[in-house]
Amino acid sequence: MIIVITSCSASKDDSIPVPNGSRSTQPSHYLDDEDLISRLLNVRKRIFQDPRSRVGTKTTYAFDLYVRAGNAYRDVREDNYQRLKSAIISSDIEWFFISGGYGIVHALEVAKRYQATFNRSIAYQKKIPFTADLWGTTLPSLCDAIVSKFNPEWVYVFGSRDYTSFIKRTDFWKANNARMFESTGSAGPFWLSPKLNDFVNSILDDTLNRFNRKYSRFVKQ
Repeated sequence: MIIVITSCSASKDDSIPVPNGSRSTQPSHYLDDEDLISRLLNVRKRIFQDPRSRVGTKTTYAFDLYVRAGNAYRDVREDNYQRLKSAIISSDIEWFFISGGYGIVHALEVAKRYQATFNRSIAYQKKIPFTADLWGTTLPSLCDAIVSKFNPEWVYVFGSRDYTSFIKRTDFWKANNARMFESTGSAGPFWLSPKLNDFVNSILDDTLNRFNRKYSRFVKQ
């Protein structure tokens, strides 16, 4: 199995409710350590209590929240949206989003629209919470615990430098089976989008070896 970790998106779409009776994931699915679960939930609570985070009232899958609106997911949304969602629900893909609000959240975890960021300049400009310091060492510890639990064959990371900086502080990033695509600046999501879709195609078409040969371990914009 593989683990995929991608960035959240500034734009969010909470219009698709989770159908009654559908599978949804809790932190206990991907974390065994009760202390880590408590730390995850407590930081989330602190952020979402801040009125600047503008938390919405509707719930949806984290997958839909980000992929339906984010620029980094534009190509995936146009080509593989439903196929990828079905694959995550039914197969050995554990997909997570690194998030300024949720810290790290599983694609099938129930989530709400919010505003928070790891970028200090964006936080100041948009008057939303800057949360990089709040997640501090907790987020790398969470990521390491997740990878340790699932023991994946591969880990793939796609995201902006503000988000991938947390991954670079993990233990698992030192392993040979971890690969990263790092974007920078406002054009970053558009640079990332076709590469992420190429990766998704390789998952869905069972051509992951081709993808690994095409790209190096660390690809930077």
